[in-house]
Amino acid sequence: MPPKPKISRENIIQAAVDIVRNAGLSALTAKTLANRLNCSTQPVFWLFHSMDEVKNEVYSFALNRFDEFIKHKLPSVSSYKSVGLNYIRFAYEETEFFKILFMSNYSDIDIMKSHVEMPFVLNLITEEENIYGEQAQNIYEEMWLFSHGIATMIATGTARFSRERIQDMLSDVYRGLVANLKK
Repeated sequence: MPPKPKISRENIIQAAVDIVRNAGLSALTAKTLANRLNCSTQPVFWLFHSMDEVKNEVYSFALNRFDEFIKHKLPSVSSYKSVGLNYIRFAYEETEFFKILFMSNYSDIDIMKSHVEMPFVLNLITEEENIYGEQAQNIYEEMWLFSHGIATMIATGTARFSRERIQDMLSDVYRGLVANLKK
């Protein structure tokens, strides 16, 4: 019976996640991964077919992490507003994961059409405002683009806003969109 490997898939994925979290996806190579694990590159390629497979695992981790952020209900804030604030907080706290998911073509998908949280968010708009269908979709898209702009500026370090200012801006834009629909 061959000896049990000292490095597991989970060890490799966690090391890859740590590298990407701290230095970005471009820093993830077989060599940096092996250095982080204090081993040769051989265990990486025993357990994974390629570095692309490792990167896909990191991408999946980032998606799951994003899901945790987006669904976290903030105290004394509506569920829908929590989504926007958490989206921006994700860009601030998990900058490299935000960049992979929302500022790269890594997955080669149209994020406006395949945003993983869209059904969750549309349901919140429907529940909180009694807005349905295409109108809910329009609010979702416009608020998402607005939130994405703030989050991108935060992720790239081109702007800083206080939490209170972000809350005020999100409220102003959301109220304006809802009022425009109810005219």
